[in-house]
Amino acid sequence: MTNTTHHRNPQFAVRTECLYACVGLAIVSLLHRDSLFAMDPAKWATVSGWALLIVGIVIAGQLRDRFEQMLRRLHNREAIVASQIEFDQLLVRIHHRAQKAASIGSVLFPAILLIAYACVYAGQRWFAMPTLDRAVFMGEVILEAIAARFVGRYVGRGISYGFLGKHLASECVKLKVIPGHSDSAAGLRPIGDFYFHQATVTALPVAFLAFWVLVIPTWSTIWPSTESEFALQWKNTYLVFFFFTLGIEVLAFVLPLWFVHQLMAAQKTSLQSRVDELSAKLSKLQQAPTASGQNPDDGTDRALLIDQIASLENLPTWALAPDVRQRFAWGNCAFLASPALQMSQTVIDAVT
Repeated sequence: MTNTTHHRNPQFAVRTECLYACVGLAIVSLLHRDSLFAMDPAKWATVSGWALLIVGIVIAGQLRDRFEQMLRRLHNREAIVASQIEFDQLLVRIHHRAQKAASIGSVLFPAILLIAYACVYAGQRWFAMPTLDRAVFMGEVILEAIAARFVGRYVGRGISYGFLGKHLASECVKLKVIPGHSDSAAGLRPIGDFYFHQATVTALPVAFLAFWVLVIPTWSTIWPSTESEFALQWKNTYLVFFFFTLGIEVLAFVLPLWFVHQLMAAQKTSLQSRVDELSAKLSKLQQAPTASGQNPDDGTDRALLIDQIASLENLPTWALAPDVRQRFAWGNCAFLASPALQMSQTVIDAVT
C-alpha cells in the first residue's frame, strides 16, 4: 500500500497542476480577449506564458521517475558500483535532497516574480491605475505566483539532480565506465539521455524569453496601433530573466555532464597502462609462432586483443551521443542569438 501511494501522489500532483494551468490560461484569455484581438504584446506574452506552463508541467512531471529509472539502469549494468542495500539508501537520500531543493524553489520563484512586478509597477504607474484594474491585476499576480511555485519546485528538483556527481561522491559510490559498450557513451548513455530530457524542460523558459527579448522592441513596428509601453517596462526585465534561466540550464544540464565527462576522461587515462599491456601481449603473440616453432595462431586471439585495444583507445569521454551533443549546442546558439541581437541594437542606439 505504501509503495502504491508513493508512486500515485506525484502523478496526481502533475494532473492537478496541469488543470490549474489550463484554468489559468482560460481565465487570462477571457479577461484580455479584447486586448488579444488588438495585439497587445503584454497580454500575448502573458497568455503564451500560461500555455508554455502547461507544456512544461507535462514534460517536467516525468523527471523524478526518469531520474530513478536512469540510476536503476546504471546499477543493473554495474556502472554504479554498490550493493542493492547501498543503492536503495542512495536513492532515498538523493530524493530527500531533491525534495528540499524543490521546497526552496517553490518559495524563491514566487518571490522573484513578485519583486519583478514591484520593480515595474511600483510608484506612479500603480496609483494611476483605476481601482478595478488594480483588483484584476492583483488577481492575475496571485494566479501567476501560484504557478511560479510549481515552476520553482521543478527547477529546484532539477538543479538537485544536476548535482548527481556530488551526491555520489558524498556517498562514496563509484561511477564506472564500460569499455566497448554499444551505446556510444561507455555504458553511461542513460545519464546523457536523462539530462538532455531535463535540458528540454529548462530550455522552454529560455526559448520563451529569447523570443520575447527579440520581439518586444519590434512589436509596435509590426502592429503600429499597439502601445510601445510594454517594451519600456519589460525589455530589460526579460533580458535579466533570460540569463537567469540560462544559468539554471547550466546547473541542470551542463554541470552534471561536465562532471561525468571529467570522470570518464580520468578513467580513460587510467586505462592507458592496460592498453600498453595488451599491445605488448599482441606483439608477443605475433612473434611467438616464429620464435617457438609452434603452430601459427588462427587469428582469433589477435582479433580479440585488437578489439580490446580499440575499445580502450576509443573509449568515449562524454555520456551524450555525438548527435545529441550537436543538437544541444546548436539549439543554445540559436537562443543566445536573440539577446545578442537586442543588446547590440541597444548599443547602436546609444552610440547614434
